[in-house]
Amino acid sequence: MRIPLALIFAMVAATFPAFAQSNAAVDELLAQEKAQIGSSAYMVLNAGGLIGEDATLDDAFATLKAKGWLADARSAEAPILLDEYCLLVMRGLGLKGGVMYSLFPGLRYGYRELVARGIVNASGGPKRAIAGDEALRILRLALDLKGGTQ
Repeated sequence: MRIPLALIFAMVAATFPAFAQSNAAVDELLAQEKAQIGSSAYMVLNAGGLIGEDATLDDAFATLKAKGWLADARSAEAPILLDEYCLLVMRGLGLKGGVMYSLFPGLRYGYRELVARGIVNASGGPKRAIAGDEALRILRLALDLKGGTQ
């Protein structure tokens, strides 16, 4: 059975908008000197399968708020702190933690879990704003961990 070339082209072209959205989000996060909550949430929630690639940054931020994973009333453009991002990664990817994280799944132990696993550099402390490239590096290492031992 032969598939017409136009049908193949149409099927491939239909996937481009999804990849373009994801690539645009990666580029946007990489350009941020201080990673914003909305962009960071989009990348983590998308990687964890909690939102689709067709979702917007506002959708990701709304999902983050709906799940109660952001404690205060900051905007999507506010910088995300390292301990907040660590907890977002742990929850968004469904990573299992150690005893303390299992008992008290919060900012402190989400951060400490990723430091203990060698994913996060502890210098500068948990309350520092992170750059977009650091956020993507942490996400990549966490995804590697999830694929390997989780």
